[in-house]
Amino acid sequence: MKSALFFGEKDIRVEDRPTPVPGSGEVLIAIKSVGVCGSDLHNYRGNRAATQDIPWEQGHELAGVVEALGPGVDELAVGDRVGIEAEHLVGCGHCRECLRGDYHICPERGVINGARHGSHGFSSHDVTLASNCFPLPDHVSFDDAAILDCYACGVHAVNRTPVPVDGTSVIVGAGAIALTLGQVAKAYGAGRIIMVGTRPEPLQTAVDAGAADEYIVNADEDPVLGVLDRTDGQGAEVVFETVGGESQLIAQCCAMARRGGTVSVVGLFTQPQTLDSQALGMAKELVLTWSNSYSSWQGISEYQTALGLLASGRLNAGPIITHRFPQLQIADAFAAADDKWTSGAIRVVVNH
Repeated sequence: MKSALFFGEKDIRVEDRPTPVPGSGEVLIAIKSVGVCGSDLHNYRGNRAATQDIPWEQGHELAGVVEALGPGVDELAVGDRVGIEAEHLVGCGHCRECLRGDYHICPERGVINGARHGSHGFSSHDVTLASNCFPLPDHVSFDDAAILDCYACGVHAVNRTPVPVDGTSVIVGAGAIALTLGQVAKAYGAGRIIMVGTRPEPLQTAVDAGAADEYIVNADEDPVLGVLDRTDGQGAEVVFETVGGESQLIAQCCAMARRGGTVSVVGLFTQPQTLDSQALGMAKELVLTWSNSYSSWQGISEYQTALGLLASGRLNAGPIITHRFPQLQIADAFAAADDKWTSGAIRVVVNH
């Protein structure tokens, strides 16, 4: 098989490797589409985990075709088109968190038989647990299915922080997570959504794609004052932070929220955040929640919920996927995803 190997930062090489053989309860997938997630770019930007082997494989937003079955797999057949839940979210299955369905916060998350495990969607083939495969209706494309991971994150965020039907929600950020979250929030009945970002093009795409009703470009106006101005000085009932990184955005989100409102942190921060507990916490009595990936909600798979919304036409992935590259041009795909100001990318997909 052709495998994309990551040697650190921008050193990505496509090389031949033996095709893996599925074990008990596993299937071999011929990967068709895989999205470049913001978390994939952490390594690309030099933030590699010290424990990570070199080279490594990655790619957890993936969809493909079942090519072979391991022993004990009878719920799938060769030739099935499937979306695949990210394997780094696999839990141990017996801890308190797993038993209540919150396997995404299992203390041993991503460990199978004592070894760290994850998806390898940037390679042409990957072995995955059969239980992580979800059959796709014929009308759902592989590209659209590849970003079900993003939609499932949106489902989890809205499950944890319900959106007001007759109030205002704010989404800070204009990347794929922000736009997929906005579409999910609308599918859940959200009233008015204001999206805040740095680039006007994806913000307009958000409005066109039904992920937001209006937007604020933070280069044109102060985003906090902009939200207050649009809510009669009250602030939003709910504010979702989807950017993460190094900026002090949680404090900004708290300033956008109304008294008694809720701030949901979806983005992954690489620097500690500072909050004025008196001005933003006690005075406004805000609720601060965190939303990490996805798992199940009240016994129902959040990935399956996202797939159901997509298949029913209530989500529109087309405008969010802006760039496509073949596997041999994976370095170009990462460059486009990394420099969105130049490329104009929202979500970049690699095709096999």
